[in-house]
Amino acid sequence: MSIIEVAQKAGVSPSTVSRVMNDHPRVAQETARAVRKVMAELGYVPSENRPGPKPLNRIATAKPTVAFIVFGSTHHGNTPGFEQLVRGVSEAVNKSSMGLAIFHHQDPTRPPDRLLDSSVHGLLLHGEIPSPEVQTKLGKIPAVWLMGNHQRPTWGDQVMPNHYEVGSLAAEHLHALGHQHLVFMNMDSQHWPFRLYYQAFAAAAEQRGVSVTRVDDVIKPGTDYWFKYDQSTIEGIVDRYLAMSPRPTGIMIADDMQAAMIQPVLQRKGVKIGPGEVEIVSVNNEQPYLIGLNPRPTVVDIRASAIGQRGVAQIRWRIKHPEVTDRIMMLVQPELMPPAAR
Repeated sequence: MSIIEVAQKAGVSPSTVSRVMNDHPRVAQETARAVRKVMAELGYVPSENRPGPKPLNRIATAKPTVAFIVFGSTHHGNTPGFEQLVRGVSEAVNKSSMGLAIFHHQDPTRPPDRLLDSSVHGLLLHGEIPSPEVQTKLGKIPAVWLMGNHQRPTWGDQVMPNHYEVGSLAAEHLHALGHQHLVFMNMDSQHWPFRLYYQAFAAAAEQRGVSVTRVDDVIKPGTDYWFKYDQSTIEGIVDRYLAMSPRPTGIMIADDMQAAMIQPVLQRKGVKIGPGEVEIVSVNNEQPYLIGLNPRPTVVDIRASAIGQRGVAQIRWRIKHPEVTDRIMMLVQPELMPPAAR
């Protein structure tokens, strides 16, 4: 019995039969089922010594490759949080004996040419949402999006921080310190995870009888996924806060990059920050941004490394289960970290 006989009876090419045996993601499910039915009828068992890639259930003799793509990025503005994410991915890939290729791909309207190579078994994705044409080309490859993108992905599984828990932890902490008037500061109001932060922050505060105000702005579009904030926007956010009456004494800032810019301006304009004064909670736990702040804020650690590790586990599962059509979303629990804990 040969692969050619299977192909003839199934009405497909021998290369299609080979892709089915290797669990290639680009074979239509109907075709794969038809080929496997013929293999069962003929009693055909593929040889373990055959050439070509092998599916994950033969991982002892094969090394599947996962491509990690950051759409809309030139690699020049990577954040510390992204480096933590990559570290988690790298550690998990090494433990699983998989191959890893990383692409910083600035143009989200076209895929990197190598992704069309049959050696790519799965995708880990981050960054901008690519064009519909790119989604069509990549849609048959198992995919998992990591972290919280500027916009919500429309295909693939997702592993991300628990955005609602991020906001809730910040509100609970500031309430426990005795603050009765809170404010949420954010210079990127179009970033959907930040909107979820605010919703949870406001809901948790209001449940405790605490008032919440939002002070935000729209980031000016740039040429890279990792943008830079404008100094005039920072000054505007702070001035709007200073004009409030009563002025909130508990502040949640959407991420550490913003905290590193906003806190010094607050202090320069006479706001006393520290225990018993105005107190700040920031998000991400990106130490390079926080190291120059005095005092350092409490942070909600979104655990980017754990998200990377969980993403690798999910892409392995997804490659093994191409028949599952439901999208799966996983939330990684954040941790509140006072300055003394870091």
